[in-house]
Amino acid sequence: MIIEMLLAALIGGAIGIAELVARYRDKPLVAVLSSGGLLFVFVNVSASVIALIAITAAGWRFALPATMPPAALTVVQVMVAGLGSAIVLRVSVSPATSTASGTGPIVVLSGILRIADGELERKRGLSRLSRDDLAGLSFERDHAALAELCCHLMREFDLAEAQRLGALAAELSDRDDLTDATSSTAGGWS
Repeated sequence: MIIEMLLAALIGGAIGIAELVARYRDKPLVAVLSSGGLLFVFVNVSASVIALIAITAAGWRFALPATMPPAALTVVQVMVAGLGSAIVLRVSVSPATSTASGTGPIVVLSGILRIADGELERKRGLSRLSRDDLAGLSFERDHAALAELCCHLMREFDLAEAQRLGALAAELSDRDDLTDATSSTAGGWS
């Protein structure tokens, strides 16, 4: 049963990795190895293994004849577990008359992808910002412009994150106990 579980996990993991690679084509390895990416792959792997355990425990034969060799039945069960779990995880249920987003297992995957999105956006923003971009800037004088610059470095602009960043910049600019260099470091500008 261990080999079957490893094969089901491999199918689930491959599906998760393929989805991340398709979503983050510019830096697929960074996406897969990020904490959000690893969590996404782990959820897909776990679902595949759990599905195989359920299929095996229930004795599902998927209408295959009793004369089918056990190895062939095992292959079918592993494939159904790996592919079926991916389908089940992506199910979204919503009323036909509603325009609201659905509920279901897809909500978990979407939440994990949002975690990965945020993490990768921060990394991309930092890589887009060179040290020369900050030359001659003073946090005390330019904190509002720095907050705006950081927001525009993000590929997907998030209003809540921008407001949080602006509030942090304003809070740091009001403090008298911080030097200009300390404020810049605390705000994440350098």
